[in-house]
Amino acid sequence: MNLDQLTMDLEKLESDFGALQNEYDRQIADLQDKKTIALQAIKQEIDAGRTLQLQLLGDAKFIETDSFIVSKKYPNPKSKATYKLVQPTEKNEKEKFLRYMQEEHIGLLKEETTFKLIANDTKQLLVDGVFHITGEGLVVDDNGMAIPYLKAEMKDVEVKVKVKNK
Repeated sequence: MNLDQLTMDLEKLESDFGALQNEYDRQIADLQDKKTIALQAIKQEIDAGRTLQLQLLGDAKFIETDSFIVSKKYPNPKSKATYKLVQPTEKNEKEKFLRYMQEEHIGLLKEETTFKLIANDTKQLLVDGVFHITGEGLVVDDNGMAIPYLKAEMKDVEVKVKVKNK
């Protein structure tokens, strides 16, 4: 084999390699799209089922069926994991939020290249009752002021299912 033939063979192999890699990348992307769609559909079905379970429980603390003991699992307001903070994403809202936090609650910000809210410390203040959540989901600080564009949610009541031993 001469240099010319070797070079042509290598160029062909590199071209085939790139084409094969592109084809596999496309197939992987297609599979990931299908996976996302399928999992979202199942998640929606699960959520609808959980909602129906809660409706069927009504005001009862628990209901015993032939196979299960179905009860309500209430969120623990004394746990940081119960709270979900929704921070502003729009530039204007974020600036107002950060300005307020720098003036009123600098300890809840960490400085990297920019300031960022320390979510765990903020959640702890919710747990401790220093901060409060309004009916609209706004976070109110110890001064009685709503923190601009910061919202929080508390976990909903969940269904707890226990399999009966027969």
